[in-house]
Amino acid sequence: MSTLVCGLRPTVIVCVACASSFSVLLGYDIGIMSSAKRLIADDFSLDEGQVSVLVGILNIVSGLGGALSGRLADSMGRRPTAACACIITLGGALLMSMAPGYGALLAGRTITGVGVGFCFHVAPLYLAEISPKGIRGKLTSFFDLFINVGILLGFIVGWALTPAGGPSMEVHQRAISAWRVMLGLGALPPLLILLSLGWLPESPRFLVASGRDAEARAVLHRIYAADEAEQLIASLGEERRQTKPLSLCAGLRRVFLPARGAPRAMILAGMGCAFFQQATGVEAAVYYTPETLEAAGIHDENMLQLATVGVGVVKVAFIVLAACLIERVGRVRLLLVSTALIGFAQLLLGLSFSIGTRQVGLALTGQLLFMAAFSIGAGPCSMLVASELFPLQVRGFALGVATLLNRTTSGTVAISFLSLSRALTPAGAYFLFVGLAAVAFAFIRTLVPETQGKSLEEIEREMSERYTVTTTLLGAGRRSSCTELALAGGNAEIDAPGSRGDADHHHDRV
Repeated sequence: MSTLVCGLRPTVIVCVACASSFSVLLGYDIGIMSSAKRLIADDFSLDEGQVSVLVGILNIVSGLGGALSGRLADSMGRRPTAACACIITLGGALLMSMAPGYGALLAGRTITGVGVGFCFHVAPLYLAEISPKGIRGKLTSFFDLFINVGILLGFIVGWALTPAGGPSMEVHQRAISAWRVMLGLGALPPLLILLSLGWLPESPRFLVASGRDAEARAVLHRIYAADEAEQLIASLGEERRQTKPLSLCAGLRRVFLPARGAPRAMILAGMGCAFFQQATGVEAAVYYTPETLEAAGIHDENMLQLATVGVGVVKVAFIVLAACLIERVGRVRLLLVSTALIGFAQLLLGLSFSIGTRQVGLALTGQLLFMAAFSIGAGPCSMLVASELFPLQVRGFALGVATLLNRTTSGTVAISFLSLSRALTPAGAYFLFVGLAAVAFAFIRTLVPETQGKSLEEIEREMSERYTVTTTLLGAGRRSSCTELALAGGNAEIDAPGSRGDADHHHDRV
């Protein structure tokens, strides 16, 4: 069988495509709700608060689902957890499409959120574990690509099914059937993915960690060249011997109270990437694209939906570009460029609402620039960098917590955006996001290391060496200071090397 880059066999492309397609579940929901929520609000006579909760609840619940799936993925395996995700999401989509009222609709979105959370955790984890270091960034960017494909599909379906003239005109019956069809179509992706799981092998890393070396070897020989497969088996076996499994309490303790030095720096950098990906306002930009453009001056329903589809096309185009650049330019550079452009795009959107007359062109430019900026870096790189940075022994626990943080931040932005715009004005809300983008840029520039072209083990080893050297230098500095103070007759109390701080650094190193 022919090989690809780094001895990669075509079988892995099937694995990547199948695992990445999980993100279509989230993308389609984001895209379709931008249209469906307007029809649902008209059908059930919902107020602004109810619409905000309906939009944001899925992301908040998906965070809880992601945290729960981390434990399941480590105990059951990646593939069984993925099957659970499909079944849960399928049930939620069907309930939403048949919901007789707001309560049932909210319950359906809550159930769907749990399934989406499972997908959001297990798919990137699986992708990172089957991808070779040389092209891991390119392959894992497919997850974000499929999110954007799902968003675009949702935009297109919403445009096609939204009754002409909008929900406020005499098209009530067609509007009712339209939003139910929109949400019901969300059952197709999990059904198709569930049927395809039979071709998806289990993660070799999970198999080795479970002591199933023969199965892991068989999987690796399907997706790698023979010599590389044997090297990976040996590497994973060594990792298993050096890494003791942790209990739930011990794992969470090491995530929330990591040891000083490399573990703490790696956890902080990863969690920061997960948080700032959503804190800069992407959910507000996507879920409320029609409302933003309408407030800017576009009132024709068909033009609103068409402009929304254009926004989706830009997102997909730039995520494809990001996939081509991620292994050439590097994760951190793309994150920095992306975050700077996100801030500038939010500035344009804020100015479009603060200038006396409505600036449709400025608002549309800002919206398109935001989507391009997010897709070129923050979208594909943030969770990838987080998954690469977390220490190996607590990666499952840390990714679960990072998913909870990411999705909760996403849901909070989605729920609060309308109220925030009312309290601060739309311009004020966007200027707030500009400030958050500036903080995100400083955080990434200062604390996030480059992970391009390195194996997961190499990343952890380099971080450990870096902080070991730093600790040694600081210790030497303390000894020098103590000597100088002694000669000068000083009596200040100074921590000596080998005291509690250094003990904390070496304790529980992962």
